[in-house]
Amino acid sequence: MNSIINNTILFKFLFIYLLIQISKCANLPGSWPPLDKPPPTSSAYTALVDLKKVPNAAVRSSSDSCPNTGSDPYCTWSCTNCIRNQTDYITCPNSGDWGLTFDDGPSPYTPALLDFLDAHNIKATFFVVGSRVVENPDILQRAYKSGHQIGVHTWSHPSLTTQSTEQVIAELQWTADVIKAAIGVTPKYMRPPFGDYDDRIRSICDQLGYKIVIWDRDTNDWLSDGDKSFNLNWVEGNFTQWVKEGGKAGHISLEHDLYSGAAAQGPKVVPILTTAGYNIKPVGTCLGTDSFYKESNTTLPVSSNSSSTPTNTLNTLPTNTNAPINQLNNPKTQSTPPSTPSSSLSQSTSLPAGKKSLAIKSSNFDHFLWSIIIGAILFNSAFIL
Repeated sequence: MNSIINNTILFKFLFIYLLIQISKCANLPGSWPPLDKPPPTSSAYTALVDLKKVPNAAVRSSSDSCPNTGSDPYCTWSCTNCIRNQTDYITCPNSGDWGLTFDDGPSPYTPALLDFLDAHNIKATFFVVGSRVVENPDILQRAYKSGHQIGVHTWSHPSLTTQSTEQVIAELQWTADVIKAAIGVTPKYMRPPFGDYDDRIRSICDQLGYKIVIWDRDTNDWLSDGDKSFNLNWVEGNFTQWVKEGGKAGHISLEHDLYSGAAAQGPKVVPILTTAGYNIKPVGTCLGTDSFYKESNTTLPVSSNSSSTPTNTLNTLPTNTNAPINQLNNPKTQSTPPSTPSSSLSQSTSLPAGKKSLAIKSSNFDHFLWSIIIGAILFNSAFIL
């Protein structure tokens, strides 16, 4: 009898535990496409773009199927670093400005980064993946309410030049819609995954009202998740090297908040920039506007001006001035993007064949799955005893 009572009590505690775990995994309400898979195309979405105006660039078979050397009529940045000055934003135009950006979240590691940024009144830009927004809407809401800029980074993180025009539109619009469902506004800025875009993608983004933001300083921190040879200290080392370059040209740097090691580098590099006298700003601000969203009556919840950061506080933080520099990952110095198709802004970011998406990180689902497995074991044990 006592055994039955004990088992009943154990079952009740187990049931409550599972309910708590399920509540922690609650996704954004609504009907959304499957996570981390190309979303369905939509005639309503496609109708937003005049297909006759879209350049007839071929859909690439893979992210590494680049045009022949010397021939890039559609200006494919991921292959030749080709840029169009009219549409592409690579650097902050003003000396001393630094656009701090993080890609692929929001993730369970984003809150710790936000804790640091918010404590020191630093505002950054987060280019978010639609699938991660569904999983972590509360984290996105916090970033937005703190005054950080939110941008589009597609739904499933594909190389856009390998997708049909209809698929590209769906990747962008599903993401824009889920962002609006989470925070009530629609971003004006987007970043193509892997920096993979050409004139076809430019036309689609322009017609949909998105400004394309790339970067001129790449930390390659995403390699830390799977490449054991990657030393995370290289991130600090590169920033230390970059701030020593003459002229204090404006820059936009690329980091990621999807993985723990990469996300933890943000608080380490901020003091390097501020000590060197750089003003850290969201990309929109460094480009001259605080109008980050399409809704004309949108006002930022918190001022995005980060130039008033309390540098005396940041200067007390430890910085690793002896961090090794990864020369292989150190982009070439160039403060003003050239107008010619062959730009040497940075190393090519084209992906090797079969490269996995950086943005697939379903921690909430993992926690839920393990809860079910553990629950099943305990439940079975309770009735065996």
